[in-house]
Amino acid sequence: MNNEKVLVLFSGGLDSMLTACKLVEEGYHVILAHFNNGSSSYSSNSKLMADRLIERYGKDKIEFWGIGMTVGYFYALRTLYMNKSPQYLAKLYPNLYYYQVICLTCRTAMYIYAIRICQELGINYIAEGARKSQAFAIEQPSMLKRYQNLLNEYNIKLITPLLELESDITRDVLLMIREISPKVLEPSCMLGVPMKEPLTNEELDDTTKFYDDLILDTTRKLIKESEHIPIDNRGKMF
Repeated sequence: MNNEKVLVLFSGGLDSMLTACKLVEEGYHVILAHFNNGSSSYSSNSKLMADRLIERYGKDKIEFWGIGMTVGYFYALRTLYMNKSPQYLAKLYPNLYYYQVICLTCRTAMYIYAIRICQELGINYIAEGARKSQAFAIEQPSMLKRYQNLLNEYNIKLITPLLELESDITRDVLLMIREISPKVLEPSCMLGVPMKEPLTNEELDDTTKFYDDLILDTTRKLIKESEHIPIDNRGKMF
């Protein structure tokens, strides 16, 4: 039992709940952090879902950090493409979908804030419930490798316990055998769009290229800018 702290990017959904369960059982002290980019509704429900896990495993093993407001980071990253013409973007990234960019900038904003929390609390691990089977670019190995490379700069390791999990039914069973109901009041993203089919290799490549070309440098600058900004307890809400 390692008893090291791990910060979980906690949506309040089933994947992030199962991720937290697995990490507690591996001996980590789990800290749950929910993030709101200003376009989420019912973020307070994340606390209700966290309470289920705390009741199941005990507050000595799992705790809810609160809600981090990523509005500023999301706005800064979104501006990088919102002020460029569709023709310009189509020329450089012909296979890039707008909804993938929304998810990419939102998730990157979460990582920026998560790094801040880790630096303040002395945490060396970040975990998320990414699953390749979900098919979103941000949950594929090529993008997760980029996030790990970013975290390496701050001596943080990324953990993805569910990466190879394919079936929603299997996930639900894994929760039920832990006596956790697979029914949640998950906060809702008002910008997310469900995928109709998996990304092609070309579409995935353009998404990661967009991150490399436009997002990464600004991400580093935002992290640097935030180094001495105290984390606002009002953002925690609870």
